[in-house]
Amino acid sequence: MIIQAKKIFFLGIKGVAMTNLAVIFKKLGKDVTGSDLSEEFITDSILRNFGITFQLDFDPKKLPNNIDLVVYSAAHQGDRNPQVIEAKKRGIKIRSQAEILGELIKKFNLKVAVCGSHGKTTTSSLLSYALIKLGAKPSYLVGAPMFNSYPGGDFNSRDYFVIEADEYGVNPPYDLTPKFHYLNPDYILCTNIDYDHPDVYPNLEVTRKAFLKFFDKKKLILCLDDKPIVQSINRLESKQIVTYGFNKLADLRILTYQHKQSGSEFHLALNKKSLGTFQIGLFGEKNISNTAGAILTLLQLGFSGKEIKKAIRNFTGAKRRFELINEEKGTYLYDDYAHHPNEIAATINAAKSHFPKHRIVIIFQPHTYSRTQALLNEFARSLSLADKVFVLPIFASARENPKNFKIDSRDIANLNPERITYAKTKRSLLELLSSNLYSQDVIFTMGAGNVYKLKNDIIEIISKK
Repeated sequence: MIIQAKKIFFLGIKGVAMTNLAVIFKKLGKDVTGSDLSEEFITDSILRNFGITFQLDFDPKKLPNNIDLVVYSAAHQGDRNPQVIEAKKRGIKIRSQAEILGELIKKFNLKVAVCGSHGKTTTSSLLSYALIKLGAKPSYLVGAPMFNSYPGGDFNSRDYFVIEADEYGVNPPYDLTPKFHYLNPDYILCTNIDYDHPDVYPNLEVTRKAFLKFFDKKKLILCLDDKPIVQSINRLESKQIVTYGFNKLADLRILTYQHKQSGSEFHLALNKKSLGTFQIGLFGEKNISNTAGAILTLLQLGFSGKEIKKAIRNFTGAKRRFELINEEKGTYLYDDYAHHPNEIAATINAAKSHFPKHRIVIIFQPHTYSRTQALLNEFARSLSLADKVFVLPIFASARENPKNFKIDSRDIANLNPERITYAKTKRSLLELLSSNLYSQDVIFTMGAGNVYKLKNDIIEIISKK
């Protein structure tokens, strides 16, 4: 069906995964267009660079007449969107993003999926980057607009396809099928299993079962430092499992590590045989672990340790993942996508290890009411690892009605008012920052919403210090 479709319309085309998917189909020779909101997104420039046009609303009357296929995601009402309804009336084929990805990767010779509640974007980006540097000409789709200087989605050949495999539902609340259940990869690299997406999963055990179903009879590369993974290994039918991590029982073990000015250096051993020292332009234990997972995957694909060392050395991370935005006279501004308590803790700990003599300041925008309500205490604990935190109003999902929740960002601040301050508006936040930021601070905008758009205002405040 993908081969036959010549003109494809992506609904919500500015979403990161949708933009990356549109780029791939554009490079496959398809006529690609779509629709989205008029608000500027982080992906606008990518769409422009690839010559992909789009409408600025979801008016069903504007749905093109000559399209063969409409692709929708969980955003913008999913298959309840007016343009999808119009497409149904016209008899146009309609598929979810998850279905299209499942069909797409069938066309590639070797398929590697990277999953995990946290770290999958960095890990899949690193794996794609390494394969590029190794001359393997991979095609790939990750959950970031860019990594290093490469787009987050690309088609280069049919030899390899690396895909970030998302455990979120196809179209909540109507279709809670985990998106990665549509994928049938040859290898699965899993960084961890954690409770997230309370609008899809009621608890950790249901989340774990979704991962185990995805793992079924695949070649697995698993992190042996993750408790839910360790507890699940004996329940797996697959006999082709290799492991990595700091754990002494891991097949690929991280023996030692240290942080340098430009990243991290660590020593690995495979089956107790030293592979030597590796370097990467990333910080923190979690990123070292993620890098080890990518290295073990590359070893499974037949690349040598010597080749891999050279290939990964200059990787600096995916966009919005510990991304340096500005440095001025020893004061740093970073942006990070962390939106779950464990991700927040990992980012703050990485910052503290890299900047042990600096104050860590977080400007956090919670993402979704359901997640904030389910993990309220955990958010307060993780954020409290920083020296000072400013928390913004919740960035709601288009799939939830704020009136259905008795929660707001003040509830996070109230759990630790000495360290966490609520800022109701952008104006109040900037006033607080003007009087509370100091020279040599390390500042993060953090969250999965649009908090990154504050960067210019924050840079202006920093310049006056």
